[in-house]
Amino acid sequence: MQVFGRMPQLDTRLFSKQAGNMYLSELKLWNFRKYGINGESIESSLPGVAIQFHEGMNVLIGENDSGKTAIVDAIRYTLGTQSREWIHLDESDFHVEDEHRAEELKIECIFRGFTDQEAGRFLEWLGNEDVDGVKRYVLKVCYTARNKGSRIITDLRAGQDSVGTPIDGDARSLLRTTYLKPLRDADVELTPGRRSRFAQILKAHKLFQKDGTNRHDLETIFDDANAAIEDYFKHKEDGSDASELMKLLNSYVEAFFPQNELPSPSVTVSGSDLFDILQRLSLSLDVNPSGLGAANLLFMATELLLLQSEENACLKLALIEELEAHLHPQAQLRLIHYLKEKSTAGQYILTTHSTTTGSSIPLENLILCKDSKAFPMGSNYTNLEAKNYGYLHRFLDATKANLFFARGVLLVEGDAENLLIPTIAKIIDRPLHRYGVSIVNVGGTAFSHFVEIFRRRDDELTGIKVALITDMDVKPLEYNELLKKDQKKEQTEREIELAKSDRIRSLSRFKNKEIKVFISPNWTLEYELALSSQFRADFYRSILWAEKIANSQSGVPQESKSNEVAKTVQSNFNEWLEAWGSDSRRDEKIAFEIYKKQMLDTKISKAITAQVFAQVLDDKTAVEEAVKLVKSDLQAACTLQYLLDAIYHVTEPREAPYDH
Repeated sequence: MQVFGRMPQLDTRLFSKQAGNMYLSELKLWNFRKYGINGESIESSLPGVAIQFHEGMNVLIGENDSGKTAIVDAIRYTLGTQSREWIHLDESDFHVEDEHRAEELKIECIFRGFTDQEAGRFLEWLGNEDVDGVKRYVLKVCYTARNKGSRIITDLRAGQDSVGTPIDGDARSLLRTTYLKPLRDADVELTPGRRSRFAQILKAHKLFQKDGTNRHDLETIFDDANAAIEDYFKHKEDGSDASELMKLLNSYVEAFFPQNELPSPSVTVSGSDLFDILQRLSLSLDVNPSGLGAANLLFMATELLLLQSEENACLKLALIEELEAHLHPQAQLRLIHYLKEKSTAGQYILTTHSTTTGSSIPLENLILCKDSKAFPMGSNYTNLEAKNYGYLHRFLDATKANLFFARGVLLVEGDAENLLIPTIAKIIDRPLHRYGVSIVNVGGTAFSHFVEIFRRRDDELTGIKVALITDMDVKPLEYNELLKKDQKKEQTEREIELAKSDRIRSLSRFKNKEIKVFISPNWTLEYELALSSQFRADFYRSILWAEKIANSQSGVPQESKSNEVAKTVQSNFNEWLEAWGSDSRRDEKIAFEIYKKQMLDTKISKAITAQVFAQVLDDKTAVEEAVKLVKSDLQAACTLQYLLDAIYHVTEPREAPYDH
């Protein structure tokens, strides 16, 4: 339950003591850029997006044009920045729906976590809300704009009722953010001059706030320096070079001006006001010019001076776009580690395109931006359990973090799928990179840790299609000969089918409209390849060649080994066909021989085999005319359809259905 309205007097005895500092808790957008409205008008509709932020670190992550910058800009447009940059809306900031541009927009920032001292500074606009029987301070700031065609009229108000009251300059200044823009040119920002960002930062710091009419220490130092410079150039009779120079200059001046209006030229450093002095200061790491990365780090360090300034005693919020700009991965990690430590003393909202950054931030602190929506990854919003967060914190490396930037995700359990699927996708005209699809190698069957990232508690869809590709892991009937040798109970065909049904049922819990599960029809990917009449000979050849690679000291077998492998393949296939040619399970027996006895029992690497087989497919499709033949073989291979169906799911549907 929320209690709205102005509070002319604030009785702090009614409120619980709140630790920490005020922070931006929620952001709501109506008709701002790509975020529209869910209704007919702003007054009667829900916002196009509503985002909840943590007190400390918040990282907006997602592909290009996913709305990250719009979120950051909405905050700084509403609150302003410490650099006091000139911010103005233009027509392009108003949302477009069905080629019609909205005439009004609204941005709402909601703040919580106030201490009593902070609350007192916003007394006129502060409201309260009841949280589990305890009253908490809350401040709602609304920025509205109307597009009148020739001009845009904006209004900033605060208060808990629907109208609010204008927020004055003093209170507004306490809400300003520290902002680091994307693609920042640190060298330019730190260079002396009228547009020096370093000067603006220093000017905003309490150390450079002038006390009344007293001269600042820097101004006094500058006055003394100016007096010394003027004295150095003053005309004297000592015959010094500077004196002679001024004597010559005076002679020109006397000739150019009327006799009764002769001025007296002097040399000083122009501008002795404090801000003029600050504009002449430069900041560098050493005498030699710094590289882009080093200069960028120095610039960010300078910007963060304001965040920790005592003058900014209320909102300590830093907005950092594209944290990784000009920074190599190790520099990104150091910076992220520092910001995570400092996030206890302030709030950070970052945007990133970096998998390094994405994988080094705890999942709870990520906000996934996708298709004009924002999805916080905290435990209150996903179906992830505590164990999932712990696992992902340990194993969500830079490669797996690709899923945050993907339009589709293929979750696979091993190296073979990871290596083979891109080649198969290319052959069937679904190259993954063209569709923005990422493969995440889970390295086992712990799919739940990753699948649940995309399953929301409110059942809202993320717009990212996910294919979970896994093995059936049910051993075929041919495995009975090994069970019999070990004097173990043999399996029946019915037991095998029941085991498959149980496997399918156990994985069905992950499904929704966007997440689908694709299971090999029998045992493993390698077994399915060995079972397919179209590819089993090539796959068997790849197994034997992988063995040669592993046994070769150089990693490159001699050319003569190729003929040896070909003869072995031909000889063994002739033997198998002769032995089982009329057997109803001929194909299963050959597949078991290839996979179990030739590969598993001799411990030949699955990864190397997959790499070799992928190269075989690449070589076969090197000629354009051959691509259609291999594609046709893939579409006809019944045991491999689950791979093709997974690829079609995360890219686009196949051109026409076919029997399999």
